[in-house]
Amino acid sequence: MNFAGLLFLLLVHFFTGRGLVELFRIELKPVPKFCISMISGVAIASIIPFLMELLHLPFTGPSVATGLIIPPVVLFILLFRRIKSWKYERIKVKLPEIYELPFLVVVMGLVALSIWRCYYNPPYAWDMLSGPEAMADISITEKHMINSLFTVDLQYTNNYLKPPYVTSLQIIYKLFVQQFGQLWLSVLFVSFILFLFSMLRERLHPVIMYIVMILFFASPEMFSHTYTILYDYSNAIFFFMGFYFLNRYFGNLKKTDFAFAVFSFTVATYIRMETLVLLVLIMPLLAYRLTKQKTPFKSLMFKSSVFLLAPAFTYFVFMNVYIKYYIPIHYNVGHELNTHLGDISMLFNRYYDITTKLLFGETAETYFGMQIYLFVAVIFIDLLFFRKKSTEGLTAIYGIFIVFFGLGLLGYLLPLVDLMHTTKRGLFKIFPLILLYYYSSGFLARVSALITGWETGKHGMAKKEALVGIPVAKGFVNKMEGKQVKSGGKGKRK
Repeated sequence: MNFAGLLFLLLVHFFTGRGLVELFRIELKPVPKFCISMISGVAIASIIPFLMELLHLPFTGPSVATGLIIPPVVLFILLFRRIKSWKYERIKVKLPEIYELPFLVVVMGLVALSIWRCYYNPPYAWDMLSGPEAMADISITEKHMINSLFTVDLQYTNNYLKPPYVTSLQIIYKLFVQQFGQLWLSVLFVSFILFLFSMLRERLHPVIMYIVMILFFASPEMFSHTYTILYDYSNAIFFFMGFYFLNRYFGNLKKTDFAFAVFSFTVATYIRMETLVLLVLIMPLLAYRLTKQKTPFKSLMFKSSVFLLAPAFTYFVFMNVYIKYYIPIHYNVGHELNTHLGDISMLFNRYYDITTKLLFGETAETYFGMQIYLFVAVIFIDLLFFRKKSTEGLTAIYGIFIVFFGLGLLGYLLPLVDLMHTTKRGLFKIFPLILLYYYSSGFLARVSALITGWETGKHGMAKKEALVGIPVAKGFVNKMEGKQVKSGGKGKRK
């Protein structure tokens, strides 16, 4: 393995992403900002070989390296004045408690296993070998994505028609790191997991955080895709980021957070084009929140247009430019539509199958473990005892619903979106959103407060301190204090 090449790519990812985060003026703590920078840097890098192919530029080491260096250089030139005034926050390192060590051993072991398999094993997924991986491998020798692969009889697969996201990253990592590529997936995986840890740690006790995180990334199907290069894990990451920053925008009304949400959703669409259907389903939520915030009509229409047009432009470039004018094989997505749309029972059968075979039941546990059962239990307790929901929690629930509804609709419209492959992997987008719901769960905040109180010996004080900034849980505490005053007969509630 070329460690110098890997270091070069890591630095390029960081500085590209860091410049992008600064361009959008995203305010985050040091660790989340680093993670978002790395994730965004990988996304920008994946566009470079695709743009080079559109411009008919050959793939050589110097040409690709130049293309990768251009984005961070341009960003830092644009932000030169702001860079001079940067103030780097010191990262406060807190040693883990003794009870955290077993969790850390499990987490680090799984992460190390995932990275090792990315490094040691060649790509083996059939979807890759019959499309992006083969295209990337031939591109190294023939210097172009449109190469001799298209002279082979490909009538039994359409994997060569998938977006160039994986192909581009494989070309980059094959050129600079090793012949298998793949390690870009480890960069995304580690950065994303670290971001989720830092997010949940803000509000949950470490024990609760480790439990839900281990259930998340150690579930069999999702963990296997942290070292198997396909599109869906990356798509889930950027889809989650879109919801995370959209949630931030609903809370602080900063246009920069809205812009970064649009960027994240656009990348998610670039990775999997059918994501555009899910973004259409997000529009009612966006319109509702903007209306509730009394946004002027012109501003509402502008933001709604930008939200949808940016991903739609990505879809147009890929489907109507790249496939139509570059790929030498004619393809019409309209020919893949269901010819029996009048049979609505097919739609309900798809929802039934998703529920009984993928989300619940014995077979579901072999795919996603116990995550969905814990989520149902938490949301049931929240509905029972914490009825007032925060905007964050409601947005996460809405996102989970549209993924379920949208995947069923896609399976009904396009038979190629089969249940046990495309739909199953599409459900990956649900589980990071479940963690986003846990982030605002009143029940988990309450349990975290009780554990903190037991640790410190100051139960009441710890309970209130742990719930500061969480509207749902804070309201619950105030309600309970009011009841105590009433039952004691001392004082009056205002």
